[in-house]
Amino acid sequence: MKWILAPIAALLLAQSLSAQVTLSSAVNAASYANPTLPNGSLTQGGIFIAFGSGMGPAKLQEISAYPLPTTLAGTSISVTVNGTTVNCIMLYTSANQVAAVLPSDTPAGSGSMVLSYNGSPSSALNVTVVAHSFGIFSVSQSGSGAGVITNAITNVVNSQTESANAAQLLDIWGTGLGPVTGNEAAGPLPGNIPNLPLQVFVGGQQAQVNYAGRSGCCTGLDQVEIVVPPGIVGCAVPVYFVVGGVTSNFVTVSIAQSGSTCVNPSALTPSQLASAQTNGGLRTGIAALNQGHVYTAKINYESDSAAITFSKEPLADLTLVSVSPPPMANTCSVLAFPISLPSGYQAATPLQAGTITFDGPAGSYTLISPQPGDYQIAFEPAETNAEPGLINNGTVLTPGTYTFTGTPGTDIGAFNVSIALPSPMNWTNRPTTPSTISRSQPLTINWTNGFPGALIAITGQSSASLGVGAGFTCWADATAGTFTVPAAILQALPPTYSAGGIPQGSLDVNQEYTGPNFTAPGIDIGTTAFANGFDIGPITYQ
Repeated sequence: MKWILAPIAALLLAQSLSAQVTLSSAVNAASYANPTLPNGSLTQGGIFIAFGSGMGPAKLQEISAYPLPTTLAGTSISVTVNGTTVNCIMLYTSANQVAAVLPSDTPAGSGSMVLSYNGSPSSALNVTVVAHSFGIFSVSQSGSGAGVITNAITNVVNSQTESANAAQLLDIWGTGLGPVTGNEAAGPLPGNIPNLPLQVFVGGQQAQVNYAGRSGCCTGLDQVEIVVPPGIVGCAVPVYFVVGGVTSNFVTVSIAQSGSTCVNPSALTPSQLASAQTNGGLRTGIAALNQGHVYTAKINYESDSAAITFSKEPLADLTLVSVSPPPMANTCSVLAFPISLPSGYQAATPLQAGTITFDGPAGSYTLISPQPGDYQIAFEPAETNAEPGLINNGTVLTPGTYTFTGTPGTDIGAFNVSIALPSPMNWTNRPTTPSTISRSQPLTINWTNGFPGALIAITGQSSASLGVGAGFTCWADATAGTFTVPAAILQALPPTYSAGGIPQGSLDVNQEYTGPNFTAPGIDIGTTAFANGFDIGPITYQ
């Protein structure tokens, strides 16, 4: 009897395991944009990545030659839109991740996707197919950060030591430009895509486009050759596309004034780097003053604070945290959320000072330490059940010079640092609350009393659902007095949803200034800063 039951049991187990095919999401292979965001749809002829479980073999299998198959190692994907079903062109497959090309002849519209492995189908996944939704590949493979951008002549990948210059030709690599004609499975189909509604922006300027179409390399891979606009210099210049009215993800490119090396003013000096190597991390101090005006539908108040923080950044995170290039005036960027921390990210280690006092026109105080390494005092209007010591009711920071004085602590020696706080910037055309902002029209922000050398940060955020959405930040010279947020930036935000009847959107305008460095025993670099501005909400982006 056992010799009969054993094979049957094995067969039933195999059928049970093979039936557990789960398809959880499908996203642009370059941008990884959430499907609920404006640039999160799949594109005709674009490469997408599907995530789930039990979708393929345990060991990744990929295509090795043309023509490309519609079934690979037992995995196949079909998409149905408006009653028409197409079979996707496979690129690679594994248990939890699969890559494929959505054929260009897939109808546009709302539909469904089904993935099958060894004959067992997943449940249908709702998808939306559009003609254009470009994603730019990033070096980190996350859809943000340094872009996969190459010198069009040498094919060298752009970086801070392989920077571009004005008038140079660059190739930007991505997927989702739009559909093409021909047999995509048979091989690459290079050539300009005709009548392509494309704009490419580098550092806020529109770049000349010489070529935009499929690469001669790979099916579904797009190549766009541009000319670097003049007058732009920076180690992390924002780059984005607008194709058919859809704004892409944002990446950065390095552009030097001359030569191949971009000079980053935030880069560590040799002595700072040596000290960081010796101490196992960069020891930093940040002293800051903040003046904030909060406007909501129910209450308006000023919320000011003074704080100083000491910490040690891990060596592995220096490029992520401590030496990032500063923001550039007249540029914007958009970042989707939630945001995942980089792989291997390590939290900073707090450094302990002694007692820290704070003196200036607003009075004299002893800072409290709500958590190790952080020392602060907050000034806000009277409120019920305020945290003892943290709130000093009714006081605000007025212009003048403020001084932090610290006694020796476990990690930080005695120090004294002063910050001169000027009269605050005033946002003159701020909206009332609640307010509605059109995503299809440019948004102009005006202000007065900008401080020379400071930047104005214009930040907007809109949620598509709980915890999912996108936010933009535009930077402007504080002395300019005005800045217009392009409609393409606002269109990258999703329409705002409401939770409990409250729209989950906001708009903030803040002046930010980084002042002179300071020194203290136990740190490698100390930074002073002040900020003042306005936080408005709720805001509805529609």
